[in-house]
Amino acid sequence: MSSKRVVFDFDIAFTNGGGIQGQDFRLDIDGDTITDKELADYIVNDMQLLMVRKVDIINKHYITEAHKRKPVNLKADEKLVDLSHTIFDGLVTYKGLPAPIICDYLSREQSKVNYEEGTEFQIGKITMVTNTGTYIDCPFHRFEHGKDLSEVALEQFADLDAVTINAKDAIEIGKEYFVGKELRNKAVLVFTNWAKHWNTELYFENHPYLTGEAAQYLKECQVKLVGIDSHNIDDTRGKSRPVHTTLLGAEILITEHLCNLDKLPENGYKFNAVPPKFKGAGTFPVRAYASLG
Repeated sequence: MSSKRVVFDFDIAFTNGGGIQGQDFRLDIDGDTITDKELADYIVNDMQLLMVRKVDIINKHYITEAHKRKPVNLKADEKLVDLSHTIFDGLVTYKGLPAPIICDYLSREQSKVNYEEGTEFQIGKITMVTNTGTYIDCPFHRFEHGKDLSEVALEQFADLDAVTINAKDAIEIGKEYFVGKELRNKAVLVFTNWAKHWNTELYFENHPYLTGEAAQYLKECQVKLVGIDSHNIDDTRGKSRPVHTTLLGAEILITEHLCNLDKLPENGYKFNAVPPKFKGAGTFPVRAYASLG
């Protein structure tokens, strides 16, 4: 069976001088097209080149021809999984809290008076509460003298060994979901499948949550962070918040409103959820993601 191949020339320049060229290279691809950037990255990685300054792809075209080896499938090789919801103007993350306002502070049209033709800029303005979208909670969110975003060490947000706990379709998530798991010093991400209701009325009602006993168990296991793809890690039907109190009191961070947890393996990956370094704030949106490789 015939498949697509890309044919191209390339010219590579190095930061320490010199360069190499290639003509009429042929590469099997999985799909109909491949970008110049993807081709350049492939060449540099495959040839194990160092100190590359510039890669020019020249005379690129496609042919239909039987593949000679396993095709390049860049999408299959992607190792990052986005675990964050998109924040947009008017998004309601938590009923009773104002939605974000996202607008221009300086529009491109307005900026034309300040710059030469073809050099327009946009400067945005965002007004929002810190509990917006996918966010992380630090101890200051719950405790007046707890560490705020600026005081928590970077290594508590980034490059954390992680495990996924499958609590799909459960509402009350107790200690039994965590017993027998390797949890110490890890980010524990609880998959409930509740993210499927994001930005709907169903998201706010009867959502999954952890029990106080589960939080105490996680504290005893000395986990670093606990995340959930639900409206709140606590049961919001009452006025107490035992999970927030237990975890944040032990300086265990909390990430709420995650998504795409169904795309994660049970273990063997890294979790990242880094917020800006604000003083005097205990919660802020993050671009949470997992690194699978």
